[in-house]
Amino acid sequence: MKSFKAFWVFSCIFHHAFFLKVDGAESFVPALYVFGDSSVDAGNNNNLHTHAKANVPPYGIDFNNNATGRFTNGKTFADLIAIKLGLPLQPPYLGISDSKRYQVITGINYASGACGILNDTRDGECLSLDKQIEYFTSTMVNDLPKHKHLKSKDELKHHLSKSIYLISIGSNDYFLNYLNPQIRSYKNMNPEEFADYLLEQLSSKIKTIYNLGARKFVVGTVNQVGCSPNLYCNETINQMVKPCSDKLLMKVQEMEKQFSGSMFVSANGFNFFNKIKNDPKKYGE
Repeated sequence: MKSFKAFWVFSCIFHHAFFLKVDGAESFVPALYVFGDSSVDAGNNNNLHTHAKANVPPYGIDFNNNATGRFTNGKTFADLIAIKLGLPLQPPYLGISDSKRYQVITGINYASGACGILNDTRDGECLSLDKQIEYFTSTMVNDLPKHKHLKSKDELKHHLSKSIYLISIGSNDYFLNYLNPQIRSYKNMNPEEFADYLLEQLSSKIKTIYNLGARKFVVGTVNQVGCSPNLYCNETINQMVKPCSDKLLMKVQEMEKQFSGSMFVSANGFNFFNKIKNDPKKYGE
């Protein structure tokens, strides 16, 4: 019940923002491209040398009892969006053979667990956001133009501009980096300063995706790291993370103004989790 209500709230916002009415008909979304961490990883880490994998039980017990590499018992946030759009679930980039990548035109998942916005955020081998964007660039330059429906520049431009780009990343930049006592790279920054720095880095990377032809973005906030995973929440840690969540809405509004023709939705998981904590019965305790 909890996950359904969370998705229902988001889907209302999502539908309003992205399904533009033209003569009474909804516009077509050809693809969903996914960037992020374990919150949306669909199995890329299965193909990497890392202990951060989710390809064993009990992961996937509600996904046809199949541990696909998703860090959840069932579907991810990205999967639910794909279903809402009427698209097939996006396959993990590293799980598609080179010879077949050109055939996939409904979107690809580049997300990788245990990575972050910053290149020095990682736990073992993973795909940094820069690496994910590098793979997306390869998709755009080398794979999509081979498809019979995307051979012309205009067809490819239309595909990229009408597709949706989901970005759900940043929690590991706190959990594995800023809050890690063994890493001192950012200890001179207070939480407000680190949030500003992190969002500037994120904005720069989103601009790269925009310059490749993307126009429609869904950007998720950093989640409540102090509650993951445990029986109780560490509110001191949550308060250190909160500035990043609070500032994201302003940042996406800023990007929408700067990036001509773009459209952004901020998916605030941090605040929604607060609602669940404060009134668990309402959301199916």
